[in-house]
This record gives sequence, structure tokens and C-alpha cells, in this order.
Amino acid sequence: MPSLPPEVERHLEAASTRSKTASVQFSSAICGNEWDRFIERWATISYGFIAQALGPYQMPPQPVILPLTDGAHCAGANASFDPGNGQIRLSPSVVQDKPGITLEKITHELTHASLASFPEGDPFYEESIVDYSVWVMAHAPVWGEHREAMIKAADFNIKCRRDRAFRTQTDYDRKRWAGGICVAMIQGPWIVTRLRAKKLEGDLTW
Repeated sequence: MPSLPPEVERHLEAASTRSKTASVQFSSAICGNEWDRFIERWATISYGFIAQALGPYQMPPQPVILPLTDGAHCAGANASFDPGNGQIRLSPSVVQDKPGITLEKITHELTHASLASFPEGDPFYEESIVDYSVWVMAHAPVWGEHREAMIKAADFNIKCRRDRAFRTQTDYDRKRWAGGICVAMIQGPWIVTRLRAKKLEGDLTW
């Protein structure tokens, strides 16, 4: 796997270090067992890291993480973020006992919270930029012993987007996959620092 540019690695390292003093406490009502404690711990860590890597949250996430509804999971979703009230939901069957996937899903939804004031609804920009940004942030040292699993999960998520684009051939799946290719080629691993700068400048455009 190719390494990230040195300036990107430095940004991720600095955000990892600073995140230790910037966190909130989450609670999980997803699995009904000890995996909820894992979710709670890493949601708190991810929250602090994203606050440093991407800047202030534009929609504060709800402190209680809830299960994804059966209907949403049957429709193909594994996790969700409600931009109207900040509610994060995860599918128990998807995250249970899977550290990398759990961290990837938590970080994905918290990234939506961080970027909630950007235009909503177009998967070519909104979802694909979050997919790729999470892949970049997965390389941060903050994930400790779960870093490699986090990278694999973020990479797998993007591969799933490609497979769904070919298999289902829906407008949504094609746009999400194509948008990911676009951001990877045009912005590359600098996407995280670019988004942070745009937020600080008040330029809330993809």
C-alpha cells in the first residue's frame, strides 16, 4: 500500500496527538453486550480526532448511538447519520466483534456530522468525499493496534462501492463510486486538509 505524502502524515499525526484533549463521552445501545463498550470508547476517540483533523462539527452528534432500523439495513445501509438531529445509527450485525469495520462506520458517520453544512443529497460529492476522507484518516496513528484493520475496512468500503455500481447499476451507486474516483484523482490524500481549510474560510462547497 503506497504511503501518504509527508505533509498529510504530519497533519494526521498532529490531529491524533491533539485529539487526546478534545473529546466527549458517547454511550451505545446497539449490541446489548460488551461490544457496546468498544463502540463507546472508540466513538469518543474518533470524535476528538475528527474535531482536530477537520475542524469544528457543523452538526453535533447525539451522545447516544442507536441501532440501525431493520428497514434501513434491508435497503442496503449499514450505518446512518441524521443531519436534522445528529443521530448516529449502526447495524449490530455489521459491527459486532469487528474492530476495523466498527471504527470505519463510526468515523464515517462522524465525518458527516463534521461536514453537515455542506450541500446535502448528491452522492457524487457528499458520500464519495466522506468515503475517501475516511480512507485517508484511517492511516492516522490514533487508531493504535486497530490501524491496519481500520485501513482494510475503509478500503473494503470503497471496493464495495465499485462492486455495487457494477452490480446494481443504480444512479446512486454509480454516482457514489464515480465521485470517489474523481476525488481520489483530483484532490488525493490532501482532501482532509482541504476540507478543513474550506470550513475555516466559510467556503461550504464540495
